Amino acid sequence: LGSISDSKLPSRIREQLRHCRDRSAHHNRIPKGVSISLMGHTKAANAVQWSPTHGHLLASGGMDHMAYIWNVWSEEGQKQARVLKHHNAAIKDLQWSKQGLHLLTCGYDQTCRLTDVETGSQIQVFCEEQIVSVVKFHPQECQLFLAGGSKGAIRLWDIRSSKVIREYLKDLGSIMDTDFSYDGKYFASSCDISQTNS
Repeated sequence: LGSISDSKLPSRIREQLRHCRDRSAHHNRIPKGVSISLMGHTKAANAVQWSPTHGHLLASGGMDHMAYIWNVWSEEGQKQARVLKHHNAAIKDLQWSKQGLHLLTCGYDQTCRLTDVETGSQIQVFCEEQIVSVVKFHPQECQLFLAGGSKGAIRLWDIRSSKVIREYLKDLGSIMDTDFSYDGKYFASSCDISQTNS
């Protein structure tokens, strides 16, 4: 991609950009530094995500098999709102439900687990035959989620029935990430494919 210098822009566009830049300087919302450090995980944290409905709650999942719910507004020393100890191996990914009431986690124990954030109780376990590296809720159908993992399989789960309703198997490597389109009609995924020349 090329770049364009200010001198090549028409003067009216340059003036509008300058005005926007000056106006945004007063309303800059870019973080200026580290606000707090959250201490709790005993090994590396693999995933973090803010609650979509409660701006003070942050979830993290790590190599120590645990997921934490952090209340970043609470007093010093009281940041851990909930510690979830449901996994038997490291957590790779997590996602809040759209309503912010549940947390979906996945990991090396070949499971996805749905937890009630308020009580900390595990609601459901979804067993896979692969290390599950990514989970994503459907943006429109809150009872559906995708799970992708180490054997290249992506499955669409229905929480109501605890069953896989669609399986997407390709000659892919380990699934690294996946995401739905805004309307939920499509999803994209990335994978790790290793090839050797013989």
